Amino acid sequence: MTAEETVEDAVRAAFAAGRLLRFDPRTPKRDRTVRGELLSELLADGTRTAALRLAGANVVGSFALEGAQVDHVIDFLDCSFERPPDLRMARLVGLRMRGCKVPGLWGRNLRVGSDLVLEAGFTSDGVVDLTDASVDGTFRLAGAVLRNKGGDHALLAARIRLSGSLQAIALRAGGEVRLRGANVGGNVHLGGARLLNAGQNALDATGVTIAGTLFCDAEGGRFTAEGRILLDGARVGGSVVFSGARLHASVVDRPVLVIPRGTADEAAALVADRMRVEGNVELDDGFTSSGTVRLPNAEIGGYLRLSGAVIGRRDVVEEPADHTGEVVQRIPVALHADGIQVRGDLEARGTRNSDGEREGALRAYGQVRLVDAYVRGSASLSGAHLHGPGLDVLFADRLRVGGTLFLRDLRARGSLRLQNAAIGSTLDCSGASLLAPRRRPDGTVKPSLDARVATIGKDLLCSHGFTAAGGVRLRLAEVGKMATFAGARLGGPGSDIALNAYGLAVGQLVVRLSEDRVPVGRVVLTRVSAATVMDGPGLWSATGGVDVEDFTFRSISSTPHVDVRTRLRWLREVQPDFAPGPYEQLAAVYRDGGEEELAQLVQLEKQHRRYSELGVAGRVWGFLQRWTVGYGYRPWLAIAWLTAFWLLGTGWFLGHEMPKLNEDESPSWNAWLLSMDLLIPIVDLGQDGKWKFSGASQWISSTLIAVGWILASTAAAGAARVLKRV
Repeated sequence: MTAEETVEDAVRAAFAAGRLLRFDPRTPKRDRTVRGELLSELLADGTRTAALRLAGANVVGSFALEGAQVDHVIDFLDCSFERPPDLRMARLVGLRMRGCKVPGLWGRNLRVGSDLVLEAGFTSDGVVDLTDASVDGTFRLAGAVLRNKGGDHALLAARIRLSGSLQAIALRAGGEVRLRGANVGGNVHLGGARLLNAGQNALDATGVTIAGTLFCDAEGGRFTAEGRILLDGARVGGSVVFSGARLHASVVDRPVLVIPRGTADEAAALVADRMRVEGNVELDDGFTSSGTVRLPNAEIGGYLRLSGAVIGRRDVVEEPADHTGEVVQRIPVALHADGIQVRGDLEARGTRNSDGEREGALRAYGQVRLVDAYVRGSASLSGAHLHGPGLDVLFADRLRVGGTLFLRDLRARGSLRLQNAAIGSTLDCSGASLLAPRRRPDGTVKPSLDARVATIGKDLLCSHGFTAAGGVRLRLAEVGKMATFAGARLGGPGSDIALNAYGLAVGQLVVRLSEDRVPVGRVVLTRVSAATVMDGPGLWSATGGVDVEDFTFRSISSTPHVDVRTRLRWLREVQPDFAPGPYEQLAAVYRDGGEEELAQLVQLEKQHRRYSELGVAGRVWGFLQRWTVGYGYRPWLAIAWLTAFWLLGTGWFLGHEMPKLNEDESPSWNAWLLSMDLLIPIVDLGQDGKWKFSGASQWISSTLIAVGWILASTAAAGAARVLKRV
């Protein structure tokens, strides 16, 4: 009897008894070689109590169960196969191939009534094809090694249906792992897996349905993927966990247009477009991706966690970094999450260490896109580092946040764009540093913070060391309570506007800037509407001036206190061309506060500036009004001048009695009434026209008449102005 016959007899006996037949792996192969055809025959004809259990066997020939229904347990341990087992369309009670080595596995439309176990060192040098397979249990691949030396796919399991979980902790795959359209009744565990398919897809789980949680974390070692991860259209009943994972991909998607100009350069490492997750999405705790993380139109029922993540490539970001004033057209994207919906919070913040510095926040190299995104809770990027010199590094037009958007201590090289954003509570940019803003085609820089037409339910906080090298734009924005720029640094080289608040509606506007915080560029406060304003000398020293046309407020103050003359000086400095509106506004504030004298000072300054910009005649007329009636705001001046000239005239005529003009009349000489009659026009006191003036008396009488008309005219003009104001 040959050695082969002896081995096969032993296999038949062990199969019939349903017991394990173990071969010593140290024996020669011929002493443990079994024909695959024999195994197929046994499984086709054996009794129900039989079971195929082999350890250390060397299977040669064809082990083929194509289309067969096998009612026996199949359990291979540390066996090697000469040819790929053919299990296509087979119906098996159970299949375990722990530690086995195969040149591939053909299992399309395979049906397994219990667990499918390919773990504990299971190694395949060809594709494992389980397309459209069905497993009424758990599919175990923990510790398996799949390396397809002759193709691009390591595991083909598209549309596989698992009633249990997929256990693939510490899986090693050299080629694509395809789970497209798979349906998993439990969890998917890929913690510690290493998927290598450089330049192509490492994991294709497009349209997968997972009832539990997808784990691609550091359990069993750090999850690593060299190639793209596809989860677009996935449905996950639990959470998606990539905590501590490392992703690297060089697959470049087709460039797409980026508004307002440029193209997006996306080498995507994780593609999860339209993914729906009932729990959290965790890309945190050391998660690293050298390519773009795509989450557009994803729906997340819990939190989106990005704290401690590093996304994007530094070299790609620094390459287009602009040091020559040219506009960057190619936009590297780190996180693409346009249209994402997060029902919990978005967390990308760091925590403060013992030195007060933030650690563990998101680091993004490239643009972070949140256009049309919705976060039901709060969004925190406090302490995050966003690197995109010359880019809109945060592109979040029409972003909606139900709570607070925290950008405290943010470090950004690039501009933050929040046009039409809606923040339910507070936009907190305290301590943020925004440098290297994007440039316009003409070479000027765009705002470092652009929140035009934004709506903020409570406060806008840009203080405590806030720096915006390109300035801040709040055009037509609405802030429910307070907008503060106390101590902020606004503007820098190349910025034409330091603060553009045109049309801003706010409860309290705080622009308390000291003299060492002078805005670099113009400050636009045109049509700003505020209940209260707190300012400082630095604001009114802005290098580009301050536009205050139609700037309305009900009260204004400064710390330390600033008197009215200082405010008038500030207005003169920032308004080279006269406009009455700012003076009327300031006067109204003082008047409403019960400080009528200060309001009059403002009105006097307004009229002085008005007449000083007229022609010679206008300036003369203004001079007369100023010193005679104080432009109508000091009527007592007219009375004082009339009294002075009356006394002077009376003193002269007391010593110079005039002869009668008409001998037929007998008027009584009265120097007091004569001087008054000459000064007051129209009114006749019975002295004017009764006396013959000559010499110096003639000049004095004419002077009194002229002075009377001038004082009466200016008094009338002043009175009309007062009545109009009232």
